[in-house]
Amino acid sequence: MALKLDMSKAYDRIEWSFLEQMLLALGFHRDWVRFVMSCVTSVSYSILVNGQPTNYFTPSRGLRQGDALSPYLFLMCTEGLAALIDDAVSHNLIHGVKVSRAAPSITHLFFADDSLMFMRANLQEAQRILNLLDIYTAASGQVVNVDKSEVSYSRNVGENMRNMLQQRLGFKAVETHDRYLGLPTFIGR
Repeated sequence: MALKLDMSKAYDRIEWSFLEQMLLALGFHRDWVRFVMSCVTSVSYSILVNGQPTNYFTPSRGLRQGDALSPYLFLMCTEGLAALIDDAVSHNLIHGVKVSRAAPSITHLFFADDSLMFMRANLQEAQRILNLLDIYTAASGQVVNVDKSEVSYSRNVGENMRNMLQQRLGFKAVETHDRYLGLPTFIGR
């Protein structure tokens, strides 16, 4: 099965402490991390109410959408989820899909806030993915938008299993995911 995840207000929810720890864990020099974090945390906003600006306020989390650096920082945060998935794969808890017997398995594709995840269509792997997402949510501040997330199944998955997985995941079932990164996800065979 394939999951297309939608993160609710993805950029707005990134916890700054999580971003900082991820940058350090990825091996960036502490001085560079301090510089990046000062860029991220120095923002302040004022909004217009009836045409009049309010006092400035400073957020306590989130990345600025439209900032050229934000998609890269967001990707570095998703490395936390990728590490959780890779660890589950190394312990044979989750199995990705293969395009042929000799090909490596693919468990996930991430680009900024677009996420595709692949696994066997069974209740154990579905629950393991939900557990990993809970861990990632608690650490990063990200929240999966269940209403906009989707699941699609191989034609080899029976109707009973689809219904049980549907109930467990809570995602809308689709025949194919319409688009990923603006491109169609299914083209012929």
